[in-house]
Amino acid sequence: MIAHSYQHASDVIHALGSYEMTEMTLTGLDKLVQLLESPVFSALRLELVQPDTNPELFRSLAGILMLLPQSEAFTLLRNRLECVGVVRAAERTSQPSSDLVDDKTLKEMLQHFNQVQTQHALKNLKLSETQSQNQQ
Repeated sequence: MIAHSYQHASDVIHALGSYEMTEMTLTGLDKLVQLLESPVFSALRLELVQPDTNPELFRSLAGILMLLPQSEAFTLLRNRLECVGVVRAAERTSQPSSDLVDDKTLKEMLQHFNQVQTQHALKNLKLSETQSQNQQ
């Protein structure tokens, strides 16, 4: 997100939704929301008031909101998005703002993300099987 590759961020978040939401993933999302409220991301928060320019930013943050259980991070992000009318902005369409990175690189990064998630899931499955066998 800090690279302004909001379309890519949205793609990653939607891909993340198709995987099991582990405690580690939810903790990471919680920390991300906390970071978004930090001074480092003040410029990004200001971009929220330009929904026509950055609709993918709204979609990314709304995607994170939908993945989070109702918690302090959920409330923080929901309040932030309500301040700028995320529903109205998400219905609009415009060009994605990923000028800093080309589409090929973003697709490769998304493919790598999916490969890492698959490897992680396989590792967890093998670990579960090993633990199950050890208990028997």
